[in-house]
Amino acid sequence: MLTAAELDSVIACEYQDNFNLFFDGNNPPAARAGVLYTPTVLNIAMDCDLLLQLCGEKLLAAGGQIFECTEFEQAFLEPEAITVQVRSLATQQTQYLKSRLLIDAMGTASAIAQQINGGKAFDSVCPTIGGVIKNGFGPGVWDHNFGEPLYTNGDISRGRQLIWEMFPGSQNDLTIYLFYYHHISPENPGSLLELFEDFFACLPEYRRCDLDQLEWRKAAFGYIPGRFSRNAQDRTSGCDRILSIGDAASLNSPLIFTGFGSLVRNLPRVTHLLHTTLEFDLLSGPDLGRVNAYQDNLAATWIFSRGMMAKPQSNLPPYWINAILNAFFGVLSTEPPPQVDDFIKDRGSWSFMTRTILKAGLRMPQIPWWVMRAIGIKALLSWIPTYLTFTGAAFLSFLFGGWFPTLLNRWQGPIASRSPQLWFRLLSWSYQLTYGLGKPKLQLKLLPLSPAPHFEPSPTEQISSASR
Repeated sequence: MLTAAELDSVIACEYQDNFNLFFDGNNPPAARAGVLYTPTVLNIAMDCDLLLQLCGEKLLAAGGQIFECTEFEQAFLEPEAITVQVRSLATQQTQYLKSRLLIDAMGTASAIAQQINGGKAFDSVCPTIGGVIKNGFGPGVWDHNFGEPLYTNGDISRGRQLIWEMFPGSQNDLTIYLFYYHHISPENPGSLLELFEDFFACLPEYRRCDLDQLEWRKAAFGYIPGRFSRNAQDRTSGCDRILSIGDAASLNSPLIFTGFGSLVRNLPRVTHLLHTTLEFDLLSGPDLGRVNAYQDNLAATWIFSRGMMAKPQSNLPPYWINAILNAFFGVLSTEPPPQVDDFIKDRGSWSFMTRTILKAGLRMPQIPWWVMRAIGIKALLSWIPTYLTFTGAAFLSFLFGGWFPTLLNRWQGPIASRSPQLWFRLLSWSYQLTYGLGKPKLQLKLLPLSPAPHFEPSPTEQISSASR
């Protein structure tokens, strides 16, 4: 989609290193750790305006259309197509767009995604606020060559573990976020206004600054919801002629809560499977459900985010989340850097994850007891099947992941010509063995794409034909 030169043109800043550090002032000695350095994780800032402009130009050059200031209202599912009703916010005029497939990329708040999921509530949410400071802090406060993805400077005395993030941008700007993993309950709704007050109250403690001297380019605030996937069948990402991607699909890492990141990591997988469904007209709900960014190794990590949700009336020690983070990241600091890099980039293997969890438990024997008290025995028992599924998937990947995709690449022509449905299922399974375990290995060759069908506008409605 983008050349190396085009990607270079939208890089606003690249950092020399990243620091991760957690407060340990009141931690037991075994729950203290130094800085974990992650020089190749979240170390590049992108100019999103330029990136969007570049992608928009490519879409238009490929024959696509962009409807500015236009709002989705509803979609009508038909046997051979799907018609989307949209409204122009500028003219209030209604239009109907007809196509073979509707891709829902409207985020977690998408009405389509909510309907597909039966209106089910989200499993968790991260209240997040922050902003961009023009020209950063004063001299000597922060080196612009470094970022700070994870940092804590307090405990859960107030019923939540606040976590800071800070990333340099272009022209010495700094982007700062403050967030926490929220335990959802009617008695504890989670106020963004209160979090903003904490942000400005604690910012001078986080980084030495005079609030009156800071110039803010923009503010950022919102709730980042997420769903926990227990297995690949736990939740579908589509139905007939409708496919959810990115945050709308919510097949995301439970730790970082971004379906967009999962989509980017699995982009070759998703685009190839989508290409195949369009080529062979496999646009039923079960077929489109196989076009997803689900990873077994990420599904098993939902227990981590649940374990970092502090209940306001918890009787656990105030330092327990910092202690868990220090114990785990302390183990990571002793592991080979390439494996740590893979884990933080959601490519962690079963052996690495199991090994680090056991080491952290040996380092801090209280951790399993704290986690069970924090999430409850019911949630802990529901995690065990997820871990066992991950174990089984890792075993299958060990047996077949090395040679099956290569063999399938050689046989795709004969299989696809005789049985497109079989070819698509084998292709989907091949990606489960690789990308589904965080192993972006072989990308199979794309079959030639036949011309898309043309839809004639309805004589009774204003319809804009929008083929692929």
